[in-house]
Amino acid sequence: MGYKILEINIRISNSEIDLIALDTKFDEIVFIEVKTRNTSFFGNPAEAVTSKKLKSMNFVANNYLKLRGLNKDYRFDIIAIDYLKGDTKLANPQIEHFENISWNM
Repeated sequence: MGYKILEINIRISNSEIDLIALDTKFDEIVFIEVKTRNTSFFGNPAEAVTSKKLKSMNFVANNYLKLRGLNKDYRFDIIAIDYLKGDTKLANPQIEHFENISWNM
């Protein structure tokens, strides 16, 4: 998809983000939360990204950009991996990529 992974599992204070990438197509930083499910007990993986998590992601993003001295556009994405919706359990998961998620999820 034209992404260059910059960081994996970044933690600042008690907040963390799974992936930080550069979207080379738009020259912007992408802060990505990856949610995985192999049971339906907790619902759809993307639904697990709450407003609290979004605030946490925003905290990490702002601090990461300051620490690295980066002045680039940025956005938040979610990668949802659902092993139950695939062809067979754990064999071919359904992967959805939600780009530029908003605070109004």
